[in-house]
Amino acid sequence: MLSRIFQQFVYLKDDLLRWRPNSLRMFFYNIFEQGVWAVIFYRLGRALYLINIPVLRIVLRLAAFILHKIVHIILGVSLNPVTDIGPGLYIGHTGALIIHPHARIGRNLNIGTGVIIGERGQGKGGYPVIKDDVFIGVGAKVLGDITIGNRARIGANAVVLKDVPDGGVAVGIPARIISREENKE
Repeated sequence: MLSRIFQQFVYLKDDLLRWRPNSLRMFFYNIFEQGVWAVIFYRLGRALYLINIPVLRIVLRLAAFILHKIVHIILGVSLNPVTDIGPGLYIGHTGALIIHPHARIGRNLNIGTGVIIGERGQGKGGYPVIKDDVFIGVGAKVLGDITIGNRARIGANAVVLKDVPDGGVAVGIPARIISREENKE
């Protein structure tokens, strides 16, 4: 349990490195990035959520959800502390960004504003699994019990309702695969 809590702070370091503060000027610029703040507060809330000491757990989970709601209201980013997101999360811009609590997300997710990752609705439950090194463009929707493969790219405003293979590029409404990376062995 303790290792999962501290892991969130290691993940936060990986998240912050994605903004590439290679100079003092960029470091100060990044301090004012809303995406940076959304990620910091998500990781803090996730760490609080993972603390599983019986009586303290109730208070800390309440604090995590209050933090989540404040970030949702102020920044427009809904990253529920229940959601398990791997290291290297990069949010380019905030606003109308929603990730379902039961979605599973791997390492190095690049995500644009207006993205929704969640249930499909219409009684068709299930939640997306997003693997490593995925880019999701502005306004895209990833819905239902689907898997987005490693290194996949989702175009702006695409509505993804089916699996995207490793290295696949999905665009359109509903999204279709327009290219795949070749396996070179």
